[in-house]
Amino acid sequence: MAFVMNMVQDLLDSLNSGELQSWKDIVLLAGVFCVSKVTLKTVCKLYTAVKVFVLPSFWPRNFPEEYGPWAVVTGCSKGIGLCYAHELAKKGMNLVLIARKVELLNQIAEDIRTKYGVQVEVIIADFGHGATIYKDIEEGLANKDIGILVNNVGVAYDRIKYFHEESEEKIWNMINVNIGAMTLMTKMILPKMEEKKKGAIINVASVAAFAPQPLVTMYSATKAYVDFFSRGLSYECSDKGITVQCVCPGPVLTDMVKVIIKDEVNNLSVYTLFMPEANTYTAQAMSTLGFSYQTTGYWKHGFLTQTGLLAMPALSKAMNKEMMRKLLIKEKSA
Repeated sequence: MAFVMNMVQDLLDSLNSGELQSWKDIVLLAGVFCVSKVTLKTVCKLYTAVKVFVLPSFWPRNFPEEYGPWAVVTGCSKGIGLCYAHELAKKGMNLVLIARKVELLNQIAEDIRTKYGVQVEVIIADFGHGATIYKDIEEGLANKDIGILVNNVGVAYDRIKYFHEESEEKIWNMINVNIGAMTLMTKMILPKMEEKKKGAIINVASVAAFAPQPLVTMYSATKAYVDFFSRGLSYECSDKGITVQCVCPGPVLTDMVKVIIKDEVNNLSVYTLFMPEANTYTAQAMSTLGFSYQTTGYWKHGFLTQTGLLAMPALSKAMNKEMMRKLLIKEKSA
């Protein structure tokens, strides 16, 4: 630090004299600028990390009082959506669970009622069917004071592939589920939150939204929509008492991720360092609500994105091409 201060003093002396004495001063000036920029950026990142991932651990919260007594969770039959339902129930929130599997959803609802003593209702809906389902959902949510909406429902590719190889049916399904569901559920519930001047909307995207992802191109693009939509909506709602948060998970050990990395998942030791179980991930992501409008939700994923390791198109392309190569070899040998 003393060395840097001495450099700064030398530069100030040179500038005060009206001219830089040599090319060394110019290089020194550039160096001081770069060091200062990196230092300031690092301090800001550390401050953000403490605020988002440390401070919530010591901050008392009463979610029903802060947001409202009911929470709606879409795509909650497994994975991150199911874990969000459990985390919200732990915090005393009544739940409306929306998914398409009747028996499984009813079983989940009964399990949550028994464990946490909260009210749980279910709405059966397949978001892949598009606009026709939302009237029934709106009727099912009528007269409920909804404090939190978790737009979690989403679909991914069943295998790594080029965009033009996907069927038109699956393209529309991804648009309806990944984009349409979040957009229309938000439009449905946001006005009620605006009336009471409180509430929270959590939109689950992915780190795939941070940069183009070759060979999962459409999935990445739909998640980028979720991210940009959330950020714009956050500004719109900033003076209305409504929190809008975009959660962008890195790799979490869910069924969706197992499909994507199915050839490698048998060797989990490669992944477990930065790939938490869904319940571990969601507990930390839930705690960031109100502390960040955009977050990876998990400190290790935050570290990877800040260092660029989860947001590099070239790296993603290389990894996906290698996975495709293995897939093609497997298909040819079958």
